[in-house]
Amino acid sequence: MNQYNIPTSTSKTPPPTTPIAKTIYIIRHGLARHNVPDYQTGERPNLLDPKYTDPSLIRQGELQARVLGEHLRRRGLLVASAGGIDSNISGSNESSNHLRPPLRPIELVVCSPLTRCLQTASHIFPSYFNESVEGVTSSSEQQSIFSRKKGHCGNKIHVLNGDNRVCCHGDVREAYGMHYPDKRSPLSQLGSKFPTVAYHPSLTEHDIDWKYDTRETRHDVSRRVRNFFVWLLEQPHDNVAIVTHGVWMECALLDYCPEVLEFGRKRVYNCEVYCGTLALSGPWLDGSGGGGVELNNVHQMSLYHA
Repeated sequence: MNQYNIPTSTSKTPPPTTPIAKTIYIIRHGLARHNVPDYQTGERPNLLDPKYTDPSLIRQGELQARVLGEHLRRRGLLVASAGGIDSNISGSNESSNHLRPPLRPIELVVCSPLTRCLQTASHIFPSYFNESVEGVTSSSEQQSIFSRKKGHCGNKIHVLNGDNRVCCHGDVREAYGMHYPDKRSPLSQLGSKFPTVAYHPSLTEHDIDWKYDTRETRHDVSRRVRNFFVWLLEQPHDNVAIVTHGVWMECALLDYCPEVLEFGRKRVYNCEVYCGTLALSGPWLDGSGGGGVELNNVHQMSLYHA
């Protein structure tokens, strides 16, 4: 599945003219059906029950996402349309706070291919879903959204068009296997519900990665996190939101900045946002290959202000 393995070759690639770095906002999805007890029995959902396959948000989760979207808009982080930033931002109380540095708007939203993340993103970033690759729905047309190029790691990778707003990528999905909420719907079904999303070419019609008898390890998820970060650093967008899952977020934060989660004592909850700077590190910066990635200046965004 993961075609972005770090090469052992020492072949040279031209160094970037400037250090590659991006501001990223990592967001956990809103409350979904499998996150809450049964309203009649009070029992926690049985994650081994197929009826919980790829569950949707509940009403509270939809509300969480909409409220989060409004707070991000007030912070100046949402683009209203291809033409520029939401015109209401300049009049908001929060953006006029001279103590807060100006924030550049999010240019790209990358979602897990599970329904709850796509729904969460569509409620937080509704205008992005209205304009992304409009009118492009077939598999062949979707793949035309991506081009292939040689990345700094030496591998050929899929690169989005710079004007794309929403992408679905399998490497930001939840740890998969055994638990039915982490089994995704068929790609054609997702495409029908979210037709303006660009689906990464590695996604197949059916979820061939999910197995009923085995589950990914933490090491497996950490490898996907790294692969995704390498891919993301090659994209033309500088400010990116990632709508993903609790386990994925905790693996990413504990791997790259464990102090943010108090070295495992703190958990990530629904619709929480962590912001940081993602950058290449090591030999990639001088073109010698074999470097890594780093995530710096990470903090949980405080969205509620008096």
